[in-house]
Amino acid sequence: MTLSASLTDREREVATAIAEGKQNSAIAKELYMSEATVKTHITRTFAKLGVSNRVQLAIFAYQAGLLAS
Repeated sequence: MTLSASLTDREREVATAIAEGKQNSAIAKELYMSEATVKTHITRTFAKLGVSNRVQLAIFAYQAGLLAS
């Protein structure tokens, strides 16, 4: 199992949105969830992927093929 496969569908959606440069408020609106829930998904995603910030997450998402080039 790859690291990206260990993400839930929601975590993958949030990670993709972060990699696209979206802020938490925009992600919350787009995915119909609260900003607190977005933050929870981000925290869990960081832990699962071993990254510590949004830039590292965006790089991982690109390398893992979560984003179109």
